[in-house]
Amino acid sequence: MHPDVQQLLAVQVDDLQLYVLEDRLASLAPRLTALEREREAAARGLERAKTAVEQEESRHRESLLRVESNRALVERSQRAYESVTTPKEANAAMTQLEQTKRMVGDAEQESTAVQGRINELRHRVADFERTLAETEERQAEARTAIGTERDALLGEIDGARATRDARATSVPRPLLSKYDRVRVRRRSETVFPLRGVSCSACDTAIPTQRRSVMASTGSLEMCEGCGVLLYAAE
Repeated sequence: MHPDVQQLLAVQVDDLQLYVLEDRLASLAPRLTALEREREAAARGLERAKTAVEQEESRHRESLLRVESNRALVERSQRAYESVTTPKEANAAMTQLEQTKRMVGDAEQESTAVQGRINELRHRVADFERTLAETEERQAEARTAIGTERDALLGEIDGARATRDARATSVPRPLLSKYDRVRVRRRSETVFPLRGVSCSACDTAIPTQRRSVMASTGSLEMCEGCGVLLYAAE
């Protein structure tokens, strides 16, 4: 085997180790995403409950204003009733007074109903706050573990990449560039030996002339069948 190819194969081993580490690092993202989705679901529920409370509190303020307004109407109707001088005026004033009293009753009933909804929603807010706090507390340990694993993997990747880059300096630049162009597309084992007269990855036969060049120069040739790079092992 040509010495340049031997050095390139050592670089390939480093690259394959890097892929394993990078895949492990990438696998952390879905775990973090799942945790964040769970937390966001609890947070959204809390936010919706708080918004509902605010809306009902606004309705409650409006209903209280209607109660006060209608009570003022009752007072005016009462004074009007007390000031009448004829039976006809008394009947009209009494009708008006009873109507305004019903309006007060309706407004008070509405205000009470709204306050009941507010109380119920506040209980829901408390439940969501408790759920969110429990979720964050439960996730804290998992997030810490993921962060620790991530930091460790980043350290390993930096070390492995430094080793790979140092080893790659011993490979001729044209050979390394040819390898890298194929490697980045495959992101897996890229350089394979000839097996007899064929590609050891897919059994495609390699023409004699190309095999002779590979054996004499240590060059890499691309397999037309599967696209890997081939070298002469002997």
